[in-house]
Amino acid sequence: MHNLFGTIKWLLIVLVLLLLMLLCLENLHVFAPFILLAGKKEYARVPVSLILILPFLAAFITFWVVGMLDQVDHFLLARGLKKRIRDLEREVDQLRKLPIREGTAAQQRVDKENDE
Repeated sequence: MHNLFGTIKWLLIVLVLLLLMLLCLENLHVFAPFILLAGKKEYARVPVSLILILPFLAAFITFWVVGMLDQVDHFLLARGLKKRIRDLEREVDQLRKLPIREGTAAQQRVDKENDE
């Protein structure tokens, strides 16, 4: 099932890229004004294809960084859990090596009282 979702995800990405490329080719010779910062960064003639690509690239980079941060978080969590499992296994091994005592202290007192 995981491979199916991965395949669908990549098919959607390729479809969106092809659609974006088609839009860029259709609007290759169309220009529009582009205002990045009002009063500071304004461009009079920018190809519409560039205006279409820039937000897409910005969103892609943003989501890629967020995805990488999520992957790092999962990696750190898995590493911490593996360390905890290793520590708990070591503790269990140490407990197995301890000698077995005959009952608890309360049980030993009861046995001592019964013997007298």
